[in-house]
Amino acid sequence: MKCWICGDEASSGEHMTKASDIHSLFGPVSHRTPLFIHTSERRNQAVPGVKSNKLKFKALLCTRCNNERTQPHDRAWEALSKYLRERQPPIRPGVIVRLAPVFPGSVHRSMLNVHLFFLKLFGCLVVEHSIPIDIGAFSSSMLKGSAHPNVYLAFRAITDPRFHRHAGQSEVQTAQLHGRVAFASWFYEVGPLSVSVMYAEQNQHRKGLLNAWHPSSITKLIRIAEGET
Repeated sequence: MKCWICGDEASSGEHMTKASDIHSLFGPVSHRTPLFIHTSERRNQAVPGVKSNKLKFKALLCTRCNNERTQPHDRAWEALSKYLRERQPPIRPGVIVRLAPVFPGSVHRSMLNVHLFFLKLFGCLVVEHSIPIDIGAFSSSMLKGSAHPNVYLAFRAITDPRFHRHAGQSEVQTAQLHGRVAFASWFYEVGPLSVSVMYAEQNQHRKGLLNAWHPSSITKLIRIAEGET
């Protein structure tokens, strides 16, 4: 299998949920304190550690792309995830969050890295599930370190406390037009925070895009939308 980013041999599985998010939300994971995964096919699968392949995509990336190339993206998301989940007062729908305290002096560069973090996960989903979206544009953005023009993020607050000890991602929902995907969306959730990741061709007017953010924006603020579970 080839790395979908650079084309080298793929030997490294990317975490579906970032390891730092898992550690932050659940603490140490071991045989004595395992996690339990629920999927549409099976429930209550015990996971004895964060390095388990059960928490990863299939081997779709080379070691360099999954580590050195995308390490700044991982670190940017780790910082933003921690800030939004631990913010006081807690995030809630309608709140506007200033990003300068998270990334002093580097908001635009760091938020581009957050965008690229989710682009990496999205690319893994596209390849693994054979979703008819052009992966070449994803690869080009990752290699150049530039924003994908059609991928947007919306940050949401999950207000139901029953889901605050939950982490994971949804399946990708797609809308096709003339045999191609015109719009696609999925959710990444960790505790009280949910990120809606959306692919939208031009002239797509979807409700989910109303509070969406893209690196082309000059703002240093994000508006928190209402979460979905």
